[in-house]
Amino acid sequence: MTNDELITVARSHTVDFPKLSGEPWANQETLNQVTTLDTVVVSFENDQYPKKIMILLEKESGKFVASWLGKKRD
Repeated sequence: MTNDELITVARSHTVDFPKLSGEPWANQETLNQVTTLDTVVVSFENDQYPKKIMILLEKESGKFVASWLGKKRD
């Protein structure tokens, strides 16, 4: 996908942010400076547990971007 296509998909995932976060400013109109990063997700899991830890890093530098606990795929 192109960066523009990726931004379009990402925008579709931000629609509910103001309502879910309780932050009325967290919308596409206010947050109008958009960039893309080349990143990689590093996933840690174990078959004995239902969830995994995922770490998002900048691909070139290894700089931390985000982390989350997620459900393993079936």
